[in-house]
Amino acid sequence: MEGIIITVKIKGIPHFAGAFVSGTELSPDALRKAGLVEHLQGRGLAVEDLGDLKLPDYMPRHNIPPVRNWPAPRMLWDLLQKEAAEWMDQSDFLLMLGGDCSLIVGTALAHQQRYGEQAYLLVIDGHLDAVAPSANRCIGAAGMGLWFLLQDQGMWIERSGWTADRVKLVGCQKPPNEAYGVEIVSLEKLHAGDMEQEMARVMQSIPPDAKILVHFDVDVMNKESMPAAYAPSETGLSLEEAQRLLVRVLQDRRVVAMEVTEFSALRDTTGEQAQKLVGLLGEALAVRG
Repeated sequence: MEGIIITVKIKGIPHFAGAFVSGTELSPDALRKAGLVEHLQGRGLAVEDLGDLKLPDYMPRHNIPPVRNWPAPRMLWDLLQKEAAEWMDQSDFLLMLGGDCSLIVGTALAHQQRYGEQAYLLVIDGHLDAVAPSANRCIGAAGMGLWFLLQDQGMWIERSGWTADRVKLVGCQKPPNEAYGVEIVSLEKLHAGDMEQEMARVMQSIPPDAKILVHFDVDVMNKESMPAAYAPSETGLSLEEAQRLLVRVLQDRRVVAMEVTEFSALRDTTGEQAQKLVGLLGEALAVRG
C-alpha cells in the first residue's frame, strides 16, 4: 500500500458527556475553522469531511455518584457503536475529532465490531483512564473508558469483548495503581531512550494483520506545548516529540483510524492552539499520502 494516496475521512464528535465542564464539544468546529481540511489538502491528502455526529437533543448532566452525567456516556457509546462502524473503511483513513476521551468506549466497540479479533487499540495519553466506579465519589467517564472496556462485566454496558493484550498505552505520566494487564510505555521511558526505536518495538509487538485505532489525547503533551488541553499538565511530551511519535505511528499502514480528544476550545481564546494542533496533525498525517 506504500505510495497509494488514501482519503482521510473526517468526522466530528462534539460532546462532553464524560466531562465536568464544557469545552471539548467545540473542538471539531474549532479545528475546522483553524483550517484542518485545507491544511491536509495542502499536504497532498485527499480529504472528505463527513460532518458531525448528531447527538440526542437531551444529554443528562449531573454530579451524582458513581458516574457523572450518567446515562449520557452510555447514550453516546450506543450511538457511536451503531454509527462509527459505518465510517470505518480500511481503504480510507478515519480521523475522528472529539470530544472528551470517554468516546473511546463507543469507538473501540465499533472498531471491534468492524474488525473483530484484528482490532487493536493504541492509546497515546498522559494517563491510564481506568478509574473504577465507586458509590462514594462522582467521576467522569472520561477517566473511566478503559475500565468500562476491560473490566465491566455487563453491568454498565454489554460485555465489550476487549482484552488487555489488544491495548497498548504510550506516554503515561505516572504509574497507575492498577494497570489491568495493559502494556504501558511511560513518559519516563520515552524520554530515557530513543523514542522512535521504542515506538517501533511497540508496533512490532502488534500482529501483522491487526487493524489499529489510535486514541490521541492531547494531554499527553505538556502545558507549555498544549495549554488548551482540558486538563493541562506540567509534564508531558513537547510538541516536537508528539509530532515525531505520531509520524512513527501513522506511517504504519495497519493504523486505520485515529481519534483526537481532550482539546478544549474554550481555553483557546485566540485560536492559536487549534492552529498548532492542525499543524501537528498535518505533519503526522502527511505520511499517509
